[in-house]
Amino acid sequence: MPFWSMESRTLQVIENVGAYRGFEAVQLELDAFVGHWLMGSQRDGLMVGLNWSGDRAMGYDLQPADVRARPMAQA
Repeated sequence: MPFWSMESRTLQVIENVGAYRGFEAVQLELDAFVGHWLMGSQRDGLMVGLNWSGDRAMGYDLQPADVRARPMAQA
């Protein structure tokens, strides 16, 4: 499940990676990301992709629990 830290990064992937064309960027509150999306991804056995980039939107895939354990900056 991919997530990006900035709308501009998300829009760049949507614009430049064919597999994501037609997708819509949706902003999540940090509490919803941590409490809903990370918990749900962990429950469903999904990895979390953070800030994928490049021609094929590739990057790091992490366990949701590892993402939850990291300090996160609040905007």
